[in-house]
Amino acid sequence: MPRSSVVLTPEPVDAAAIGRAAASVHDRVTGGDGAPFELRPLDDGAVLQVVVDGVVVLSVLRPRLAPESRERERVLPGVTAPETTRWWTEAYTPWHAGGALGVAILDALDGVAIHGGVGRED
Repeated sequence: MPRSSVVLTPEPVDAAAIGRAAASVHDRVTGGDGAPFELRPLDDGAVLQVVVDGVVVLSVLRPRLAPESRERERVLPGVTAPETTRWWTEAYTPWHAGGALGVAILDALDGVAIHGGVGRED
């Protein structure tokens, strides 16, 4: 099972935002010498995957309007979202080493990324 994350942002997360975040993280991690990344839309854009060297490191679902603050507090206890939060985006990363790159991409977005664990495959 993949690692589950949620990103709370003021603007919807789109392919351009993922591409910018992936490029900044990828260059920082690889020094610009690593395998290039590819953005792969699936299901008419319902999912956007980030693929590095043929391996999926991140799958991002289409963003939705965030629930009101009480509901966010119930679902994400202890998380303080910025007042500008309007969008909720779910994402999944694998547990293998590439998943760390996926998590770093989510952390590079303009918002708050919350990373959970649904289960771990070793």
